[in-house]
Amino acid sequence: MTDAATIDNAQQPQGEGSEDVQSTEPQKSVDWKAKYENAIKHSREWESRAKANKDAADELDRLKESQLSETEKLTRRAERAERELSALKTANQVNAWKNAAAERYAVPASLLSGATEDEINANAKALSEWKNPERSGASALGDPSGLPQNPSKSADDWIRSIARHNK
Repeated sequence: MTDAATIDNAQQPQGEGSEDVQSTEPQKSVDWKAKYENAIKHSREWESRAKANKDAADELDRLKESQLSETEKLTRRAERAERELSALKTANQVNAWKNAAAERYAVPASLLSGATEDEINANAKALSEWKNPERSGASALGDPSGLPQNPSKSADDWIRSIARHNK
């Protein structure tokens, strides 16, 4: 009988008498507000778990700290103090290098950067040359195109200035 039913359905024209199965089911709409609220709820749940874990980790650290011997506590404290002292000495040395370079090149120490003496001196020299181009010899050309700054000079003077600059 299934063969006869199949043949009968196949012989019917598609627009007449046959119902579209998809059109009878109601369209399901997505409830975005419910999804959002569910995601917020889930997020808050994980947030509370994270806070509980943080509190437990802090309590464990306090417990471990209380179980340390007095010698271990003092050793850790000394190591921390040595690191801080080393950082302060380094900062003090860098400031001394900046002050020396600032005095040598006549630039403000606050504008200097670098972590080593060579970097600070190079920075100070570059600032000094930028501030006073006539000291660096860069003003001999005046223009990257090679034209002299003062066009009233003769060609010989211009060549001499280039030669002085390239020494």
